[in-house]
Amino acid sequence: MVDEKSQRIQAYVLLNVDSKYQKDIVNRAKSIPTVQNVKTMYGIYDIMIILESNDMGAVKNAIDVDIHNLGGVTNLTSLVTVGVTSAILE
Repeated sequence: MVDEKSQRIQAYVLLNVDSKYQKDIVNRAKSIPTVQNVKTMYGIYDIMIILESNDMGAVKNAIDVDIHNLGGVTNLTSLVTVGVTSAILE
């Protein structure tokens, strides 16, 4: 049985940012409707934005428009989930 939550589309967006804009990027990203969480990171990337929605168009718009237009982003890598894990494992 597949529940509604497991069918939601999730995206993990990894950002490299100019350090002087990091706090502003975190705060602005939190206001994007599909954003579930924003985390600062150590390592290769500076920020991870986690998005979730039933609507792929909303996730695509959040990445292609909202996140791309955040000033101070120098690199963006997006990982978008597709399908339902349980369907693959059955």
